Amino acid sequence: MKGGVGKTTISLGLASAALSLGIKTLVVDLDPQGNASYGLGLIGDYDPSVAEAIAKPRHNTIMKATLASTWAKGQTGLLDVLVSTNRVSKLNVPNPSFRSLWKLDELLSKVQNDYQLVIIDTPPNINALTRMAWVASDRVMLVTEPSINSLIGIDNATKAFNELRRQVNRQVRLFGIVINRLRPTLAEHQYRVNELEDIYPDLVSEVVFEEKSPLNQSQGAARSIHSWPGQAAAKLAGNFDELLRQVLDSFNSDEPLRSDQTRISKEVSRKSKRNRDVTTDVKISGRRSAQRTQTAEPERIQMVDTPPVSAEYQEKFNEVLKQTMTEKQIKALTEIPDPED
Repeated sequence: MKGGVGKTTISLGLASAALSLGIKTLVVDLDPQGNASYGLGLIGDYDPSVAEAIAKPRHNTIMKATLASTWAKGQTGLLDVLVSTNRVSKLNVPNPSFRSLWKLDELLSKVQNDYQLVIIDTPPNINALTRMAWVASDRVMLVTEPSINSLIGIDNATKAFNELRRQVNRQVRLFGIVINRLRPTLAEHQYRVNELEDIYPDLVSEVVFEEKSPLNQSQGAARSIHSWPGQAAAKLAGNFDELLRQVLDSFNSDEPLRSDQTRISKEVSRKSKRNRDVTTDVKISGRRSAQRTQTAEPERIQMVDTPPVSAEYQEKFNEVLKQTMTEKQIKALTEIPDPED
């Protein structure tokens, strides 16, 4: 519901992670602005495009509208893009018919044997194109930045998703909420992250993306984040590896899928293991500030009666708490524990 939060950035990062593992991937660009197509190296007004392929999902039209990303160096089928143009906006009506919601699903059914993963980038609204994407998908990922407007957008999106799942496609599931463009030093961002975790405790992903220049630089240069130089880019690439691993694992959690999907998930787990510590390095208050590797031995804490803050700083300490933590978290922090517990 809000533009600029980084839906395309996350889509491209997942595509980059899939390419680095040799997973045959199709990116479907449903945003009329075509930023995903541009980021994958496809610049121009293509005809046919995803608009014509959805309107008449014939195999010949789909093949002409599907082009190899320059990331894959001309290797058709390794990373392909169903390119977008502004003509797709004509399909983005606010009240689509039930039949039209299945158009993209019909399109993908004709190429599903050619790819192991399909990533769909959507426009910043919940009109026909986004609903088509939800109907055609197995998992839906919501992307947000830690701001009040984005939180409102998440609330509207989850309600719309649950309604569509109930009325149209009961097979699709909400993967979770991914926080993007985080600035850990901002108290407002800390507060909004904690607020999200309070409202959606089971949906907020542990993989968080800080606001870093390599993401914008690589996207602007039409290069994958995995090929971008520098330690910051390598850290971001590790985050995307871990996020992709979690997405593929979620496919296997419901029911047995094709054996190649299970193999891919195991391959991602093996290759991204070295990067898992990267995702737990975000220093913000709340649940994430205590994250470390799962195998670490928990530290034994000895309760003491001495207050954590001296009297002259207590007022300032309380002010900081109110800026960065929700009332529920402050209450849990300041409550006196029962000695029997």
